Amino acid sequence: MGHFRELLGATAKHPAMLFYLNNWLSVAQGDQSGQRSGNAAAGKAKGLNENFAREVMELHTLGVDAGDTQKDVTELARMLTGWTFAPRGLRADGSFVFDSRRHDNGDKNWMGHQVAAGGVSEGEWALDILASHSATAHHIAFQLAQYFVADNPAPALVTLLTRRFQETNGDIRAVLKTLFASPQFWDPAVVGSKFKTPYQYVVSGARAADISVVNVQPLLGTLAQMGMPLYGCQTPDGYKNTEAAWLNPDALTRRINFATALAAGGLPFARPYASDGSLDMNKKQRDGAAQPQQNDNNRSKGAPVDASRLLTTLGPSVSGWTRAAVADSQPGLRAALVLGSPDFMRH
Repeated sequence: MGHFRELLGATAKHPAMLFYLNNWLSVAQGDQSGQRSGNAAAGKAKGLNENFAREVMELHTLGVDAGDTQKDVTELARMLTGWTFAPRGLRADGSFVFDSRRHDNGDKNWMGHQVAAGGVSEGEWALDILASHSATAHHIAFQLAQYFVADNPAPALVTLLTRRFQETNGDIRAVLKTLFASPQFWDPAVVGSKFKTPYQYVVSGARAADISVVNVQPLLGTLAQMGMPLYGCQTPDGYKNTEAAWLNPDALTRRINFATALAAGGLPFARPYASDGSLDMNKKQRDGAAQPQQNDNNRSKGAPVDASRLLTTLGPSVSGWTRAAVADSQPGLRAALVLGSPDFMRH
């Protein structure tokens, strides 16, 4: 809820980001400081790595096709050489460090700017430029509008948020206040139109059913089945939040299986973790995560979900059509029909 530049700086210096996008391996061409220092991690570096620089520009700030070039990516990668983190043992928190021995001290030409050698300040200055760029304002505005309003948000809303981003120097709180007060956010045509991601669907199902979760493995296994394992996205752009990414026949079948098992109280949420405390699930557990656990001890099962209480909890978000269909069904199926309804799959 601060300014975007603060968020950008925090992620750019986070050890997880530096490791995931390989900047910890990026050094000036021909650098041998890793071998000289005896640092095993630094010793793996083979030269300039552009992954981090590319994603900072194309995913975190400007977006794709914002006018930057491959040379700009290369030059930013040079400016970010030396941005790494302390190995465990040298610092308890494994925090960000700038290794000047690995930095490219040559002059750069980046996005029309001549950049003189300045050590760590080169990268900080580049983040300043990226955070205040008009393309970044539009990119962030579109992402927020898509997440909170509609897969294809109204251009007028994106323009409004872009302007607010620029007026407030990237104040995220101010941009969100503008978003939530906008007529586009409250437009009846888009309210409840977003299709839930698997994560949103599974978590909202457990919450609506008022399940006491001791063992989260059934939820983790269900997410893996649905193609959205927790922290398991293989690409740096993250999981998509659009209907096209998640609405298909196989996905719907898996959601119905989960709704049925959850409503019947057949998932072992009360069963303690494995003795080693691990959250890892073997294939058998994953394959059966969204199915009623017929062979589990009854103590690990929950009571069936009360459909009337569920409908009261969800209130007006459940349409009259769905309520009528639920009322006409067998009592044992009613909670599952609510959780598996088109109404509940949207928000």
